[in-house]
Amino acid sequence: MLNRVCKLMALAVLAATASVAAGAQSISTVIPFTAPTHGISVDPVRNIIYVVAPQPGGQTVNLAVINGSTNTVTTTIPLTVGASFPAVDYLANRIYVTGCDTQIHPAPCIVTVIDGNTDTVVTTIPVTTTAGRGLTGITVNPLSGLVYVANASDDVIDIINGRRAKLLNSISLNGNRPRAIALNPILNLLYVPYGTSQTAVVDAWTKQILTTTTFGTSTAGAAVNVFTGNVFVTDDEVNGPSLTGVLNVTGTPVTSVTVGDEPLGVDVDPFTNLAFVADPLDQEIFVINGSNNTLQTTVVGVPADYVAVNPTTQLVYASGQIGVTVLTEK
Repeated sequence: MLNRVCKLMALAVLAATASVAAGAQSISTVIPFTAPTHGISVDPVRNIIYVVAPQPGGQTVNLAVINGSTNTVTTTIPLTVGASFPAVDYLANRIYVTGCDTQIHPAPCIVTVIDGNTDTVVTTIPVTTTAGRGLTGITVNPLSGLVYVANASDDVIDIINGRRAKLLNSISLNGNRPRAIALNPILNLLYVPYGTSQTAVVDAWTKQILTTTTFGTSTAGAAVNVFTGNVFVTDDEVNGPSLTGVLNVTGTPVTSVTVGDEPLGVDVDPFTNLAFVADPLDQEIFVINGSNNTLQTTVVGVPADYVAVNPTTQLVYASGQIGVTVLTEK
């Protein structure tokens, strides 16, 4: 398995140095669910997609496991009420899902640990019971096995040893509330939009904020191209058109790309250097060419909040109102 990962990484390095051919992104299929789906993540090694899927009424929540070869749900794993965002450690084959049960006061927020080999819950890790915005994002570094959780109730990034399923410590955001989180696993840098005009660059090794950059007015999501180092940050502008900002590896703004009214989720394929931005209000996916940082195309009729790219198959999975929409990259 490790050899396969190394080969994928090597291919990605080659792809990152190549020019990107014009694509023809289109809807391939729709995987229907009985209620709107939430956060979504991809295991590119095993070609498996994980999406948080509440049942009608919201009293039951599952993690749906999708076979990327057939784009069908193979099984569902019960989660606690309030589950929201998954992240995958594809080396350890573990999945981590955030959740806050708002039916209880104060709402307990946890991270559920799932074994991808058996599709069963290993344990749950208590994170916080502080009243607030809860857990707003999660990412994992497969090279270290550490999991980073955006905790908007305590204004910190919590650090979990995923393979030991243990909460270690946290990184202070100096009173700023994280709206999302993204990771460059090679440099171990975290990018944390605050939902304002600020996005923090955090050194995960030293647990220090390196800098905060100013872009937009209401930053919402972030994704990293690990091979170019560029970071794509969505922003819902209050006045004027909404944007997706392109930051370099140090967090310095490079440029911005005009997208829809309320861009939210974003993910990037390092193979093709294409970034995909979900706009749930306009029900569109905006495709940004990372080679020249321009809008390449818009795919209409996709009611999605979040997106996840599988770079090995060049398929994009968009999670939202009608379930999971599958799009081709080219």
